[in-house]
Amino acid sequence: ILGVCEMWVKEYGNDALRLDVANELSHEFNMQLQERMRHIKSDFYIAGEIWHNALPWLRGREFDSVINYPLEESISVFALSSAETVKQFEQNINRCLTMYYRQTEKVLINQMDSHDTIRLVTKCGCRESAMQQLALMFAMPGSACIYYGTEILLEGGFDPDCRRCMPWTEIEAGKYADELMFMKQLIQLRKTNDAMRSINIEWLYSADDTCGSSRILRMKKASDDGKQTLNMIFNFSGKDICADADYGNILLSRQFDGKTLGVCGFVIY
Repeated sequence: ILGVCEMWVKEYGNDALRLDVANELSHEFNMQLQERMRHIKSDFYIAGEIWHNALPWLRGREFDSVINYPLEESISVFALSSAETVKQFEQNINRCLTMYYRQTEKVLINQMDSHDTIRLVTKCGCRESAMQQLALMFAMPGSACIYYGTEILLEGGFDPDCRRCMPWTEIEAGKYADELMFMKQLIQLRKTNDAMRSINIEWLYSADDTCGSSRILRMKKASDDGKQTLNMIFNFSGKDICADADYGNILLSRQFDGKTLGVCGFVIY
């Protein structure tokens, strides 16, 4: 197996490996794999698919990263469960952000759906809710990952339905222009704003909602050097809300008309 991996790097120039069901491989094999791959390419990248806490595989000698399923679950459960408060969501995100070493947290693979899960837009049953969850995921530290088709909110149930073919004819005809433009804007926002990628999150609560029961999520994120600050408001309440602040320079928003933040809407400013 090690020889096969070496062949793909030497003959085809592969830069990385993603190991399926990686927790069922022996630690000895993983260490040998990293040693052999790094001997060929010093910056070779190894990612493992592990659904639970993966600290034993992330101590430096095995994997560089894993799929961040706990983050996906935290966002989805909060978005789709009206009973969960913002405080509970804060606790779940803080648990995700303290699960591993800081340098590992910065490179975990964040995604909202995959070849093993029901498609995001199918799971939440709402196009705007899917975009809202993607925006929240892109505001988290780590490596933002988009499963093919998620950029157009491709539908699909459980495996194998989540592996549908890309509708290229419809894409080229412009049917998904809005979804593609949103995704491009989201990617550009993350690439050009250090605070979007930062691990520095401050959770904000209004004076009359200190427990977060209103399900209006307010976050402030600062860049690692402290020179940039972004404010974010996500409306998970299930009803339209009136703007309660001067949103200043709005960088990206959905379901917002300047005065009212609609259901499943958000503002990043």
